Amino acid sequence: MTNKQIKFSVIIPTYNREHLLTGALQSAYNALPGSGEIIIVNDGPKFSDKMVSIIAELGASIATTPGNTGAGAARNLGAEIAQGSWLLFLDDDDFISKDYWHAVQAYVDFNLKIDDNAYGFCATVSNSNRNEMKAAALADANFKFCPIGGALLKPKISGFGVGFWVSKSLFKKIGGINANLQTNEDLDFCLRLLSAQAQCHKSKDVGAYIFKGARGNASAKSTTKRHSPKQRAAYFKHIIYTNSKIIESDPKINHWIWKRYLKMSARSRELPGLHFLWASKSLTVTNKAVMSIYWGIEFLISIFHNL
Repeated sequence: MTNKQIKFSVIIPTYNREHLLTGALQSAYNALPGSGEIIIVNDGPKFSDKMVSIIAELGASIATTPGNTGAGAARNLGAEIAQGSWLLFLDDDDFISKDYWHAVQAYVDFNLKIDDNAYGFCATVSNSNRNEMKAAALADANFKFCPIGGALLKPKISGFGVGFWVSKSLFKKIGGINANLQTNEDLDFCLRLLSAQAQCHKSKDVGAYIFKGARGNASAKSTTKRHSPKQRAAYFKHIIYTNSKIIESDPKINHWIWKRYLKMSARSRELPGLHFLWASKSLTVTNKAVMSIYWGIEFLISIFHNL
């Protein structure tokens, strides 16, 4: 397939999950548009010969990071080498409907241009049974997309595992994913998309199947669970600080993000979280007082939890 023929690039970052990656890769292969490519970005140990063989049989390519750079950096590498005009993301432990990316292709071809500031995603369901997930992904499905308007931000924010797609030109325009954020980089990415006045396109139909079962050894755990409350609090603080303008445009999302930050701050038992809260100019004194109480409750819960 020549470069000109490739329009969609599927990017799957992976870290020490070969036992799960095989299913995700097969799912991606089943759903791949005719003008698509699959890029596996290995951020962990060297693949086994068996895994390399499976990847080759399914026509995917392999990119390798220096190791343990994080999912954000791995996705950035995949986007850098992608030949397509549209980037499609899938996590290494999930499944995608065999009809979903074809529906994305049809919608994009009919409604959008390659340089449009556009991105989208679909509805999802979670499951701990991979056989059930596989069967659901292979079932026939129809998808309808529509632009999401209005001032509310929450309906336009999603994770990368929910059938997320974005134009490569827009991805590059906003500087890709912030690789310094090891968790919640998807929240930051969506906020920056919206700051760039990107148009969100969403399907309410289920297209992605999220795995919620055991992933094996500790290094294969979810990214969120591998990071401490202190680290996550620092990431949320960064997100609030760098995306303040777009966050403050929607009081509901502002309140939601502040609560997530304060929860992690309280669990890490750090008073600077309260100082940062009271220095905020986007919240009323009443909101600050209520959130301070919320911080205190979470702080006490963290103490009793460790007794």
